[in-house]
Amino acid sequence: MNILILIPALLIFLYIIYKIVKDDYVFIRRNISLEQTFDIALIVVLICLIFSRFSFVECFISGIVVLYLIGRYKKIPLGRLYDFFTLAFITALPIGYIGYAIIFKNFLILYSVNAFLYFIFAFFAWRFVYPQLMSRELKEGSLNIIFLIFFCFVSFVNGIILYQSGKFVLITSGNILLILLFIFSLGLFFKQAKIGFTNKKRV
Repeated sequence: MNILILIPALLIFLYIIYKIVKDDYVFIRRNISLEQTFDIALIVVLICLIFSRFSFVECFISGIVVLYLIGRYKKIPLGRLYDFFTLAFITALPIGYIGYAIIFKNFLILYSVNAFLYFIFAFFAWRFVYPQLMSRELKEGSLNIIFLIFFCFVSFVNGIILYQSGKFVLITSGNILLILLFIFSLGLFFKQAKIGFTNKKRV
């Protein structure tokens, strides 16, 4: 049932990957084909589905790790790869939450709020960040860093709400990984802030 709910979100995720990669001149110059990127996306999705039986956080982190390993192995620009996958993920995520809100009535409000929050973030990313990313005004990887912090914050709030309602266990491997991810994300953020999030314009 969970997989059936996620099918619309998965299709949107793959479509966005297609939309932003097919004409990307950076990938084209590096001979990174659309087919190769699709193969990477399918591998990431498969691994995430395997880890989804543990928790959403562990599913999410497994995707990050697999994408890193594949990107390093194939020598793909990691920052740009992460930004593209982040755009696809945040576009599909609200659809996934809406599906869960419809099926799991006990969490209707929580999932609906999550869908709204991620929709706002997706709108912000497409409206303001994506154009700067494509023009290379924004340094590659910046969108991914901002999203990681946003994801951790929303996940923390979700945990607090569920814990107060008695539907959440405080100490779990997923929560520990979430804390580590948040610390890691802050480290990336401050490192990027030190050198700047934008590229210097040529005179």
